[in-house]
Amino acid sequence: MRCGIDRAFRRVGTITVMLLAIALGSAVCADDYVGFRTDGTGEYPDANPVITWSAEEHVLWATEMPDRSNSLPTIIGDRVFTLSDPAELLCLDKSTGEILWQVSSNPADIASAEECADLEEKTAEYNRLRGELARIGRDLRELRGQLQDDPENAELKARYDELNTRRQEIAPQVQALAQTWYVRPPAHNYTGYSSATPITDGEHVWVVFGTGIAACYDMDGRRVWGRFIEKPPNDWGHSSTPVLADGKLILHINVMRALDPLTGEEIWAQPDAGWKWGTPWVEDIGGDTVIFTCRGDAVRAEDGQILTSGLGVLEWGSGPIVEDGVLYYIDNQNRKVSYAYRLPESTTAPFEPELLWTAEPNENRYYASPIVADGLIYAITRHNLLTCLDAATGEIVYEQDLQMGKGDVFASLVLAGDYLMATHENGTTVVFEPGREFVEVARNQLGDMVRSTPVFDGDRMYIRGYEKLWCIGPAA
Repeated sequence: MRCGIDRAFRRVGTITVMLLAIALGSAVCADDYVGFRTDGTGEYPDANPVITWSAEEHVLWATEMPDRSNSLPTIIGDRVFTLSDPAELLCLDKSTGEILWQVSSNPADIASAEECADLEEKTAEYNRLRGELARIGRDLRELRGQLQDDPENAELKARYDELNTRRQEIAPQVQALAQTWYVRPPAHNYTGYSSATPITDGEHVWVVFGTGIAACYDMDGRRVWGRFIEKPPNDWGHSSTPVLADGKLILHINVMRALDPLTGEEIWAQPDAGWKWGTPWVEDIGGDTVIFTCRGDAVRAEDGQILTSGLGVLEWGSGPIVEDGVLYYIDNQNRKVSYAYRLPESTTAPFEPELLWTAEPNENRYYASPIVADGLIYAITRHNLLTCLDAATGEIVYEQDLQMGKGDVFASLVLAGDYLMATHENGTTVVFEPGREFVEVARNQLGDMVRSTPVFDGDRMYIRGYEKLWCIGPAA
């Protein structure tokens, strides 16, 4: 539990969070926050969603977004927070979809006055040289093809040598400029710069972007702090959502770091906590807060100590899950299979979770986080194959091809009231019943690119498309 509040109590939704805030006379206590999949589980037991919708049917509002994003909407009170590429945080009215405020966390927004002039000059130079380098690469590929057909052509050889020399001159310059903190790193089209979900405790909102910049804002959009942390370790970008643990803001871009939430100052750093794409899970174990990473590390939040490693690897997935004292890693790629562990009652050394079972669902990439509910685990591959496993044994109960079309499933599974939902990037959502047999209830098409995950509040569903933030619900 977090802040002494049982996780099951936290799952009743953001309305309960705000009632708790009123009772305490403040927003919410330090580690009781709303973020990825609301509370991380993707379960909304009190939701009462509509089960059919389209771009016209049951749309309560649809607000145009400045740019794309893979981040989930974050709901608290009467507000919805969402992100937009490359570094925008937006606050909307939950009832109407009106944008209340929008703020940026670009390098120019957080740089000192001395850095700003240099920032613009060097960024412009970087963009110019990188563009020239790309053109040279294309020209060289074309010349190589021509030289294969005419290997003795002196003019072609001279032009090739000239371009190759120029490439060797500017490549180190581009590389050096790329290391400066304020030059935007590359990111793949899948990921963009705003894949990590904003989190809030009701008083502040924290964000981290694929630029390596993290920031904290108050509820009126005033920046409390903003700082560069580090750049992602590859050219694909970054997607791990921050979490609050033991009164600390935990960021996992490459190195796992704990920051003071209200100042941004670093408390500890743990470079040996392996990084993957997904969001870590926070769990109270015997009064200690433990962070479980996608690379299978258990990290104590108090001091960053790694308690154990090798629990499992979620190569592409969104994160591990704990349900009723059992830790689950659901994946199957490159022989990295699924695992279930009974967690110990304390962190006293040796910290040794008990392996309950291993399982091998369909071998594929699992971008989506699973759902663990009522003794069953539901997981879906990037290519539409849904697997239901027995949570007690790991045995496969059924497999079902959802046939949602070409492309990938990025959105995590959700359980909203009585229904499970799986969403494809083409905007198709399949609604089906929980249980040991697959029963499809409805199939819907939103008409927008969706790589985010729906979230629910009462009888409303909020889903971040590339073009719009949608609110789906019953007509008045």
